[in-house]
Amino acid sequence: MAGMSGCVASVDATHIVHEKCTYRLNRLHKGGKSKQTTQTFNLSANHRRCILATTKGHPGSYNDKTLVLFDLFLSDVKHGRIFEDNGFELLEERHGNVIRVKYRGVWFIVDNGYLSWAITVPPFIHTQSQKEIRWSEWLESMRKDVECTFGILKGRWRILKSGIRLHGTDTVDCIWLTCCALHNMLLEVDGLDQPWDGVIAPTSTWEGELGDLNTEDVPLALRRLLSPAVVRNYDTSSMGLATCSQEDSALENIINETNEQLDTPVRQVHLLSMPFFRSRLVDHFDILWRRGQLVWPRSCGRQSSTLA
Repeated sequence: MAGMSGCVASVDATHIVHEKCTYRLNRLHKGGKSKQTTQTFNLSANHRRCILATTKGHPGSYNDKTLVLFDLFLSDVKHGRIFEDNGFELLEERHGNVIRVKYRGVWFIVDNGYLSWAITVPPFIHTQSQKEIRWSEWLESMRKDVECTFGILKGRWRILKSGIRLHGTDTVDCIWLTCCALHNMLLEVDGLDQPWDGVIAPTSTWEGELGDLNTEDVPLALRRLLSPAVVRNYDTSSMGLATCSQEDSALENIINETNEQLDTPVRQVHLLSMPFFRSRLVDHFDILWRRGQLVWPRSCGRQSSTLA
């Protein structure tokens, strides 16, 4: 398949503009790429753009490292409360032979702004290894699933793109959760409800240009009031890659953990360290790459009749 055994979803955060944020919360809710008051949501989406879980809104000044601590879904996976019975295998080379090693648990694709957990695996930032570079590029492409989900959400419901003009953070949470629930219900309309067969991955007609904001979506009087000279840019679709996280260079720790795990019949993902588990994923991917067994999903979605 795609060489990402055990991965169930991509995780990222997005900002939603909150126009009616109270004055006492104004400074705390300013963050991200916009100077406006926003609430940020952490979301997990699989390859079919199905939303597995999302947090409630948090202040826009929170970064990914802070948000993941409030994500109950990821916390349950990290502590082995859910998905602990999910099994998968990774290929490893030992003494010139390729063997299969069993694992228990799941993991998620993230960027480098998240905490260094084994279940949240980011690409490499600094590396000169060709197989690590190849794996990182493949991983970054797979992480576009959650970005496309953000685009579909904001393409369907303009209130998420142009900003929510209602009072109360609880109201923003209700709107966001309602849109996420309706999004999952409408997957059948987009033709995204079918499981991936390993070759063709369906796509949505709401991706791409349909998710862009048109200036006509916002009343002209409001645009002039908010930005007299320049029309405001409402595109706060993602937090981007963080630069505050540095690559873990403690190679001796990885070697020690590798020696300890070699004799383990079944490895629990949430008990491993992120550098060690990521090195196992890279080796598995490299073996499949050399064998020519990797398959990149092609997009082939169903056109929505509602756009006609």
